[in-house]
Amino acid sequence: MNNNRSNGLAWVAGMITLFAVLFSMFHLYTSGIREFPAMQQRLVHLTLGLMIVFLVCPFGKRKGEGLPGITDIGITLISMVVGGYLLINSEAIAYRLGNTNRLDIVAGGLLIILVLEGARRVMGWPLPLMAITAIFYALFGDRFPVVIAHGGFDATRIISHFTLTTEGIFGIPLGASATVVVTFIIFTSFLNGMGTGQYFIDAVMSRFGKTRGGAAKAAVVGSALMGTLTGSVIANVMGSGTFTIPLMKENGYSHKTAAAVEAVSSTGGQIMPPVMGAAAYIIAEFLRIPFVMVMKAALIPAFLYYLAEFIFVDLEAVKLRLTGFSEERVAAYREKAKGKGYLILPILMLILLMVALEWSPTKAAFYSIVLAFIIGLIQPENRLNIKRLIEILKSAAINTIEVIMATACAGIIIGSLSLTGLGIQLSTLLINLAGGNLILLLVLTMVVSLILGMGLTTTACYVILAVLVAPSLIKMGIQPLASHFFVFFFGMYSFITPPVALGAYAAASLAGAEPFATGYAAWRIALPAFIVPYIFVYSPALLGFGTAMEVIFAVVTACAGVLFMTVSTVGYFLKSLAGWQRFIMLAAGIMLIIPGHFTDVPGIIMGLVVITTIIWSKRNDINTRNER
Repeated sequence: MNNNRSNGLAWVAGMITLFAVLFSMFHLYTSGIREFPAMQQRLVHLTLGLMIVFLVCPFGKRKGEGLPGITDIGITLISMVVGGYLLINSEAIAYRLGNTNRLDIVAGGLLIILVLEGARRVMGWPLPLMAITAIFYALFGDRFPVVIAHGGFDATRIISHFTLTTEGIFGIPLGASATVVVTFIIFTSFLNGMGTGQYFIDAVMSRFGKTRGGAAKAAVVGSALMGTLTGSVIANVMGSGTFTIPLMKENGYSHKTAAAVEAVSSTGGQIMPPVMGAAAYIIAEFLRIPFVMVMKAALIPAFLYYLAEFIFVDLEAVKLRLTGFSEERVAAYREKAKGKGYLILPILMLILLMVALEWSPTKAAFYSIVLAFIIGLIQPENRLNIKRLIEILKSAAINTIEVIMATACAGIIIGSLSLTGLGIQLSTLLINLAGGNLILLLVLTMVVSLILGMGLTTTACYVILAVLVAPSLIKMGIQPLASHFFVFFFGMYSFITPPVALGAYAAASLAGAEPFATGYAAWRIALPAFIVPYIFVYSPALLGFGTAMEVIFAVVTACAGVLFMTVSTVGYFLKSLAGWQRFIMLAAGIMLIIPGHFTDVPGIIMGLVVITTIIWSKRNDINTRNER
């Protein structure tokens, strides 16, 4: 019996490895050697992705747990047949579109079911339920309230629109997943396989380990660097958190604070250039702008995000009177990082190719992968061999399935909106609901983003809001990139916002902390960053738009605002703050972050007054102690 199980496990592992390596090799080939037509590229991407999903996520079991059953293997074969039919007949289907045959509709209908089931297995029910609702809306639009009603469409028209065109499943989000996103995931898998992530941790520990609260500072910087490699909150938490959280606890931070710091750091990785999260590439595709523009626009918001967290852990260290690690301990990290600077060469090459030479992200990532491969072959430690190469390619494919299922399933919702015209109606409805008031519309958008993000990945949340909500913000005169960034950021923030803060809860499990308390602590740490999206809506200078002086002024005042707000949330600056001081510092921070001289001048004055009173009070305390 045990032999049968072992043979079964080996057989399944072999099939998963085969499909996963084929998946990664296909995308490397199409990213750097020969491009495929868009529809064919997306079909292969989705078909192989579905086959991997049904083997890696058996029915009724968690990802990677247990053997797939006969049903799973059967669904895998159906995925291959359906994808193969659509791929082989893609040109013929495009030619006869509008006059589809029965096989086209059967294949399309099966594909919708496969996508819904695949998304359910990878991400749970929230997104598939939204997609099913979208299908019912397209079918029975005449039965909905008058304000959103339409005439309804028959099943043939719906299936054709969703699966045989680029308006549904095979739309822009899956297109970005099939080209740019997957190539960057392969790139980051190579970096992790070379040990770049561990090098980052060792390097930042050697730099910050001796400073007060050094473990937390290293976690902030290290997780930011790790986050730009993974783009996934949970993956980053479970990867770097297993190392940083015990160090922070050892350094003197509480269990919940250590977990919260790691969760906030890992969440910010999605906006950390140059790699960022999957949603960033879809923003570029939606807006038809170079990805470099998205990357540059994220620089200042990402800096402010991590500045707020860095100030928090430093003030918390002063408040708790924490010290750093010993010279011997730090020297050990320095020794481990010594001579490994070459590990960041692929990242530097990526930046050079994209920013200086203006290559496409896919092409730049491909040649950076080639460099990473060469370094892996010749590096003295952790040298690349066939076995490890296969593991890297397999890991990349498995890490991509969440994005594939999110974008494909969200494509069903997008298809329903484009078919019925609801997307245009919703923009008008939202503007009317806000009474034409921009700040109210932004608050509504924030709330919707946070609620949707509770059950969805950032990518899925962003894709849906980009179609439903972002157009209404653009209609109100907001710069398009700022509009899309706004929904993207708040979809991301849902990972650290209770009651369902998945990133914080994952970190809490590693720290042995209470989940809700950790979520609240993470929300407090990131609170100044919650204001940042409002700033770049009103002042695109924070996204790099405007003159050099406008950008510099916006950054300086925003930094001061972040400092004041963080002092308020920690409740400490040289000494513990009174309630009224915390309130004034919070108000001063908000006023400084909001652009404009009418808010900046009072904000500076209020903040300086409180700081002056604190310094004066601290000096009096010292004098009193000396007199005694």
